[in-house]
Amino acid sequence: MDYLVEAKKFIQRARDATTPEVISQDLSMADWCLAQAIAERDGASTEKPKKKSN
Repeated sequence: MDYLVEAKKFIQRARDATTPEVISQDLSMADWCLAQAIAERDGASTEKPKKKSN
């Protein structure tokens, strides 16, 4: 799943929403998606390269 694309969708939904509860929910979901994207990025960048065996 592309969490950044999903976050953008939730942000747009929050912009279009008219009730504070829906805005809050959508922004919470966008925040969660961004946290997942950051976790994936950090996990990928902190992995040590595997040594090739000869």
